[in-house]
Amino acid sequence: MSLLNTDLSFTYLLAQSNSGSGGLGGLISLLFVLAAYVFSSYCLYTMFQKLNYSNSWFAWVPILQNWAIFEVGDQSPWWIIGFFIPFINIVAAIYLIIAFVNMVKKLGKNPWFILLMLIPLANFAVMYYFALM
Repeated sequence: MSLLNTDLSFTYLLAQSNSGSGGLGGLISLLFVLAAYVFSSYCLYTMFQKLNYSNSWFAWVPILQNWAIFEVGDQSPWWIIGFFIPFINIVAAIYLIIAFVNMVKKLGKNPWFILLMLIPLANFAVMYYFALM
């Protein structure tokens, strides 16, 4: 009979858990994510400046980064709206990849290096190569 009176809801079980929200591990993760964002934004900023894009500061604002990549890559920047529509976001992502390939070609780099961006941590080296070399 006491089992029937026990609250086994997910919220109750979460509230009763003993684990914290991260502590030092959470802080290290936050610092890594912040450093990755700053590094990738700086690389995009440098690429936009090399391509004489008038609004290079767009590299520091998350949604405007994609807007600038679409513009520099000769695609319609209105594909950004597609990222907020289910199933259309897949098409918008393909157009973003095409725009990024076009941008890399304008920089005079080999676009096949973009495939290396699929490898974790190698993407930082590839972004550095595109931006500063």
